[in-house]
Formats: sequence, C-alpha cells, structure tokens
Amino acid sequence: MVIIKPDGTARRRISALVLRALLDRGYTVSAFQEMKVPEPLAELHYAVHKEKPFFPWLVEFISSAPVLAMILEGQDVIQGVRDELGATFVQKASSDSLRGRYGIWAGVNIAHASDAPETAEKEIQLWTTKGGLKIEPSAEERASAYIEKYSKGTADYTMQIRDVVKRAIEEKDTSNAVLGLLKDLFSRDSQGISALDTDALAKAVFSFIEEEAEK
Repeated sequence: MVIIKPDGTARRRISALVLRALLDRGYTVSAFQEMKVPEPLAELHYAVHKEKPFFPWLVEFISSAPVLAMILEGQDVIQGVRDELGATFVQKASSDSLRGRYGIWAGVNIAHASDAPETAEKEIQLWTTKGGLKIEPSAEERASAYIEKYSKGTADYTMQIRDVVKRAIEEKDTSNAVLGLLKDLFSRDSQGISALDTDALAKAVFSFIEEEAEK
C-alpha cells in the first residue's frame, strides 16, 4: 500500500515523478485512485498513533487535500519502495532518494508506504473496504496516464517550500505571512485541485510549523 500524500499530490509534477520512479522498478499497479481522505479513514489509518500527541496533526494533514492511493505488486516490493523513498524524516533522507529530493520537512515527506507484509495486508484491507480503493485492470493504465499528464515541464517548488518551513521553524515565525507563502507555493502546480484544498494543506503544514516552533 502506497499513498502519495497531499504535499506530493498538490505538486502535480512532483507526484508524477515520484510515481514514475516507483514504477520504473518494475512493479505492477493493481489499484490507483486520487481521492480526498475522509477523517474517519485517516483516524483508522493512523490508529497505531492514536495516543500520541501528534495524532490529530496526522489526521489533519492527510485529509487536507487529495492523495494518490495505490497498491503495488512485485518481487520485494515493500523494501524496494521504502528504499526508493528513503528515510522517513526528510532531513535524514539521502539526497538521491525521493524524500531527499522532494520531501519538505520531517514527516511532511511525500508518501506513506507499508513497512511489512502484515501492515500491507491490514492497510489494503482498510483502504479497499473503508476507502473505496478498487483493485481493477485499468489501474496500470490510469497510473501511466497520470505520469504522462503531469510529468512534463519544469515545475518544482520543493526548495522554496522547504526553505519557508525551515526558516519559520528556526526563527519561530508563525505569522500570517508564512501561511500566505505556503498557500501560494502549494497552489502553483496544483491543476484540478481546488484552492480550498491547497489552502487546507498549507494550514496543515503551518500547524506543523507552530508545533515545532514551540519546542
């Protein structure tokens, strides 16, 4: 089970590049769907973290704007996807990994991927029964069409967004100006995603900044 999170999907070209990098490893796409994650589904997905202080933020973040939910199949697919993505925390990810290239900061990290066969089984069960994700023959074609549609051009606002977040945390700047910058940057390559959704994503990232600035 792989989910390109809102910070990836809202940057259309980046999500297409991430998807292409994963599929270039030769995996089969058995389910592929762009969707808004309802809060009840988000809460179930992150249930293992329910007692942790950052649980509400996880729910806010993943339900803020559309995600790309998919099921990939192949030899050693779980470890292969995780190797391609890199370390969970962006600052610890190598520069040649997907999170190192395109992640924003800490857990604002482009994608979720199942970490073990047992986890994958549970997550696939959850997302197919509660999230409406469907295993169907057209999934591969739709994933390829997504890559073809959005991978062109040069749009990449990763460094600008990363710099805004990093500077705001370091300077403990939680002003409206920071939120405004995030809204602008997340809207620049978000074809087909509403301003309400990109604004909600910006607010979720801003909430993360506020939490980090208090430490």
